[in-house]
Amino acid sequence: MQTTSSSRLLKTIIPVAAIMGAASVASAQTLDFTAEDSLQRGYYDRPWQRYEAEPGLCATNGLFLLPEDEYSQVPLQAEASRLTALSLCKKGDYVSWTVDRPGRGVTLRFSLPDSSDGKGMKGDLILSVADGRPDVRLTLNSYWAWQYTAIAHSDEKYPDNTPSDSKFARMRFDETSLLLDADIPSGTEVTLTKADDNDIPYTIDFMELEPVAPALRFEDVEYADKVLYDGSELSGFVAANAGRAIFIPEGVWNVSRPINITAPDTRIIGAGMWYTTVNFTASSDDRSQYAARGFHSQQSRTELRGMSINTVNNKRYFRNNPSFQVGKGLNGSWGEDSKVSDVRIEHFECGAWITGGRRLTVEHSRLRNNYADGINLANNSTDCRVSHCSFRNNGDDDMASWSTGDFATGNEFAYNTAENNWRASSLGIFGGCRQRAHHIAVYDGMEAGVRVTCDFPGTGFSSEGEILLEEISIYRCGALRGTPGQQGGFWGGSDASLELRAGYAYDLRNVSVRKVDIHDSRYDAVSIEAQSGKRVENLELHDIGIHGVGGYGYGVNIQTAVRGNGHYSGISAEDVQEPVMAPVPAGFDFTESTDGINSPSDADMHSAPTDGYYDLSGHRVDASSVPAGVYVRCLGGEATKVVISGR
Repeated sequence: MQTTSSSRLLKTIIPVAAIMGAASVASAQTLDFTAEDSLQRGYYDRPWQRYEAEPGLCATNGLFLLPEDEYSQVPLQAEASRLTALSLCKKGDYVSWTVDRPGRGVTLRFSLPDSSDGKGMKGDLILSVADGRPDVRLTLNSYWAWQYTAIAHSDEKYPDNTPSDSKFARMRFDETSLLLDADIPSGTEVTLTKADDNDIPYTIDFMELEPVAPALRFEDVEYADKVLYDGSELSGFVAANAGRAIFIPEGVWNVSRPINITAPDTRIIGAGMWYTTVNFTASSDDRSQYAARGFHSQQSRTELRGMSINTVNNKRYFRNNPSFQVGKGLNGSWGEDSKVSDVRIEHFECGAWITGGRRLTVEHSRLRNNYADGINLANNSTDCRVSHCSFRNNGDDDMASWSTGDFATGNEFAYNTAENNWRASSLGIFGGCRQRAHHIAVYDGMEAGVRVTCDFPGTGFSSEGEILLEEISIYRCGALRGTPGQQGGFWGGSDASLELRAGYAYDLRNVSVRKVDIHDSRYDAVSIEAQSGKRVENLELHDIGIHGVGGYGYGVNIQTAVRGNGHYSGISAEDVQEPVMAPVPAGFDFTESTDGINSPSDADMHSAPTDGYYDLSGHRVDASSVPAGVYVRCLGGEATKVVISGR
């Protein structure tokens, strides 16, 4: 049972004196985000700056938890950003950073041990700013963290919050937010110090700091037909004012039942996610209230913006029974042309589950620390768009589309960042027609980073219109088969960073994957699989950059059971010990082709390139030493695609 044992939590440590640098800037721009921001992959226009608790990026007297064996998933830091965290073990231990961009909105990602009854424990940090302002006490609480699932393959694999020696733990981190009275100026040191006199490790992953605009006022709400919430029971107030703009001012507003939106053109507007919090208080331990939380709507032109949405829920299901799902943050179709923006959704079963929506827009929102999906555009959702959003620490697919009955059609995920998914994947497409995910960045998933599979029942993939994944980066995802909780995913199986799988339910059809970079995969970078005699039809795999794979992994692994057809081109790899591509099995017509990839005119070459060879990003290469693949040859001002075979 994983509770307060510091020896287990601190399996890999290194004294800070050996590697500590000066208090230095640890911004997102110094880490993995650098290249992705330049490509506009991920939430590149996010408002916050990140400060990592890593060697050389902070000042501390604490103990660093460093990456272990690349296949192991036991240590606490396996769920941290870049697989690295910092433990403050005794009173007075601290971590500090120098701020390089002003801000007053603080988000701290942390881990405290669980209690033996699964209800968590609390601990305090002191936040100090070196500009003379009073210190602030910041309370951490692991109540919402620590989910457990059975080690045995035969037992139920849904996580719950009940510790047991027969279970292993996930979701060991959570986060808390704090709004300061004034900005921390650039160049100022900010310090977090452990305040409690105990030997319990308070583990810090990172701090994020962002500017926060003043709270929206009722008089600034742009709609003529508007009403100010009066502090009465909120769900009843919304029902009584359906069809109007309802302004919820600054404060924490507790709600004991779901909020049902019953008329079109209802707009629920808060003062901002840092000011207005709607907190659902119905206990998930009471079966009669198992779904008594969240915003529910079937209405068109609904708007929700400017608030945080939280809950006392700390589990996925009531008594681990999937028939009793304890509530989504957003649920229903939301009709036609509805919009969600500037919303933070945490600690629900799912952040949002949309069925049958038309042209729903979700943007500049944060769907984090939920026990299942971040958002699922499910059955019959059509032309919905989720963009410029942050997903973190969710316990099922962060971004998903599942055609459970009718096709999900024309939906789009764009410019989103997903981090620290601890079950399933960060992006999952399970059937549909004309779906697209692009400019996505995925970091540190404990199973697959991205998956397009046929694992779940439904209508499958349409024979018309492709599923397109492009401009995606995946960092440190995947798993190697082993004992659940020690290696592998929830079931102990292997997972590639990018999984493409036919079966069990239907054929994988019309999937196109282009311009994807996979970094430091824990196992195969890409896997193409088939189960139950199902086929992979019309698969396109082009311009895939593979940058490091676990010692036993392929760049592209193709199971021997795969049958069907497709094309590939432009697959390049470095730091791969196995062959870049596994042998193509008989019955799978998978051929190298230049069709459908970048044309030479699309390459980012200067306007008058000199004669020579260039990769598809427009960089000059030495044709005598490059990996096999497709390149652009310039000769006499003419650009032509050519295939260079391996040497």
